[in-house]
Amino acid sequence: MKWKELIKIATDKGYRFYAHGKKHDIYVNDNGERLIVERHGSQEIRKGLMNSLKKQLGF
Repeated sequence: MKWKELIKIATDKGYRFYAHGKKHDIYVNDNGERLIVERHGSQEIRKGLMNSLKKQLGF
């Protein structure tokens, strides 16, 4: 999965853009949970990191 695809899934699940970091963007949902996303839109997400992000997003 690529970063752009993950952002699409996160926004569909209620996360919205909150802020830019130096190398990351921060998304939050209505509960205040944060999702930190690297700015590498077309690159594949590493397997271990993807597993952790899946748990955080609940899929």
